[in-house]
Amino acid sequence: MALSAGVYKVSLNLSDMDRQVYLDTKLTLACHPSETEERMMVRLLAWCFHAHDDLTFGKGLSTADEPDLWQVAPSGVIEKWIEVGQPSVDKMKKGRSRSQQQVVYTTGRGRDQWWPTVANELTKFSDLSVYHLNADEVSELATLAAKNMTLSVCISEGSAFVSSDAHNVNITPLTDF
Repeated sequence: MALSAGVYKVSLNLSDMDRQVYLDTKLTLACHPSETEERMMVRLLAWCFHAHDDLTFGKGLSTADEPDLWQVAPSGVIEKWIEVGQPSVDKMKKGRSRSQQQVVYTTGRGRDQWWPTVANELTKFSDLSVYHLNADEVSELATLAAKNMTLSVCISEGSAFVSSDAHNVNITPLTDF
């Protein structure tokens, strides 16, 4: 019997002072059986950093043709292709051929092994942004995960302050590759 995805409901208050985006919304996230809550929460954080009416979550880990998140214009043009983790060069090339901009949020301690193996290829991409999230901050972010979450996210000067009723986390993506 196949395991089903866990469903997480999020009531989100977002204040992105860097981009002047302010909203209250409800999101539903599916957590694939092989996905950790840490990774799922990073997908949510990536959504916050790029919040837009056309930004949606991909179908998940089992779908190789889709990114973790993507922003698709009503015309069908893929404006952003967003990956979480350490994606393969082939997957990023697919994203580059199909989208206007690519973004990667690396997570975990594997980044130090991943980046040197892909840097030569990925640094050739003209519209790629790569952000590294500190593993300890991501672990702390995962403590906020619950089947029903109410979160406030304030983004300022590139950092995200994420809070629930019980806990607060500050996350600062690094771009110094």
